[in-house]
Amino acid sequence: MLVSLDADFAEMAALFNQPPKVIWLRRGNQTTSAIEGLLRSHAEMIAAFEHDDTACMELY
Repeated sequence: MLVSLDADFAEMAALFNQPPKVIWLRRGNQTTSAIEGLLRSHAEMIAAFEHDDTACMELY
């Protein structure tokens, strides 16, 4: 799984499918601790994403 702020990875996942799966962070530049909190608060959703057919997940 790849985590990025960049739309290019999400577009590549849509065009070429997976792997890797892409988590696209849509919050702009944040501190490392803010990103950690975002990922931890969505841990269950991320775990489910790992096993579904979706190539890209957006987190706001």
